[in-house]
Amino acid sequence: MTTVTTSWDDGHALDMRVAELLRKHAVSGTFYISPQCREIPADERLTGAQVRELAHAFEIGAHTMTHPRLTEVSSEVARQEIVDSKKFLEDVLGSPVSSFCYPGGAFIGAHKAMVKDAGFTFARTVERFEGGIGDPFAAPTTIHAYRHYSDALGVARHMGKRFLSGYLNWDELATTLFDEIAQDGGVFHLWGHSWEIEKNSDWERLERVLAHIGKRKEVAYVQNCALV
Repeated sequence: MTTVTTSWDDGHALDMRVAELLRKHAVSGTFYISPQCREIPADERLTGAQVRELAHAFEIGAHTMTHPRLTEVSSEVARQEIVDSKKFLEDVLGSPVSSFCYPGGAFIGAHKAMVKDAGFTFARTVERFEGGIGDPFAAPTTIHAYRHYSDALGVARHMGKRFLSGYLNWDELATTLFDEIAQDGGVFHLWGHSWEIEKNSDWERLERVLAHIGKRKEVAYVQNCALV
């Protein structure tokens, strides 16, 4: 069985455009919202109404209140960021929030415990090139919708003679990884940032990937919470 999920971080208003593409290609996923994300101008963040609109078709997950790297703040601040983001979003939605994403993938064991204590049941990292779930409080992903120069070894392992093409084009790498996972079954997890897609003019790349992985009868399309 092949399972496909996607996740989108930070809570930029351009998430609405990502959601439109996901619906078009019948792909599900989770939007991780940092309500007061320090890296997004206030007028470019999702509004409460937009978050509620997204929640009609997708899962809403928490991503701290202001998007600090948890490893760079005190334990007290980290705990407050985690707890407050959950409460804030639950107040906006009027329903439970069960998934969390570590900003920048930065965390230690103590932060996993904080996430559990706060009542989350799933937490996502930024680890890539995985086709499974592993620890539900340190869940990996398959690919980031972005070209990472540090991914050279992973690209070489999966692309072989097509290394350069996969290294330069994350969409080609994504479709190759999906095809590999689909052969034997597993979890294909695509994640990214809508603002990053816009910055890199990657909307066509994203749609190419979604068209390749979407609307397949033999694939289960789920929100991140369903990976537990």
